[in-house]
Amino acid sequence: MAKILIVDDEPQIVSSVCDVLGSFGFEAISTTDPVEGFKLAQEKNPDLIILDWMMPNYNGLQFTEDLRKQGYDIPILFLTAKGMLTVYEIEALRRGADDYMPKPFDPTLLVERVKALLKRTSRGTSEGKTDTSKHTYCDGELVIDYDAMQVLVNGVSCDLTSNEFKLVQYLEQNAGRVCTRDELLSKVWNYAFSGDVRTVDVTVRRTRKKIEPNQPNYKYILTRRGSGYYFPKEFN
Repeated sequence: MAKILIVDDEPQIVSSVCDVLGSFGFEAISTTDPVEGFKLAQEKNPDLIILDWMMPNYNGLQFTEDLRKQGYDIPILFLTAKGMLTVYEIEALRRGADDYMPKPFDPTLLVERVKALLKRTSRGTSEGKTDTSKHTYCDGELVIDYDAMQVLVNGVSCDLTSNEFKLVQYLEQNAGRVCTRDELLSKVWNYAFSGDVRTVDVTVRRTRKKIEPNQPNYKYILTRRGSGYYFPKEFN
């Protein structure tokens, strides 16, 4: 049973989300205090966090940044009254969030987003092309450790989020083939029903900053203008 942490300063939202998740068999733990929520994230190590953006004293963006700085890769779904403006969604993704939903929320869509996040992280099984016999990729500079879900450059961990790791993994396992943004949304994000392709671009930019030592001369995540992204076959 997956354990979900809900952090929102609105008691009615917390109660509603807990009821929805509970009806689908998830274990829900919750708090209306973001500081307490951060401690719970550290102590309980939930499988996923549903997080509000606008909370007094400690907002969701700072919560996410602090959690990522401490090395936690717990998937984070923003559930916020900020609305579905692209600028807000992009900012949340840049800070380390994995998904974003506006309030008021559709219960069925929320559950599907939760399932998709759990499925594509180390806390679930992933979809897409996977070479189960392959445990490590190494070219002398870049190392992708599939068992540890970790990427290193010149021996130093890149501290990728779960989304960033899955992106690198999928591109490397499909080396030499251009993957469209729609394909990446479907296979990496599991957005078979909907999704903004700009989510892919934001995550690519963030990942490149971590794994590409010679920017802007990209070596591993290359762009085919108008088509998508690819991992060069020569390094595979």
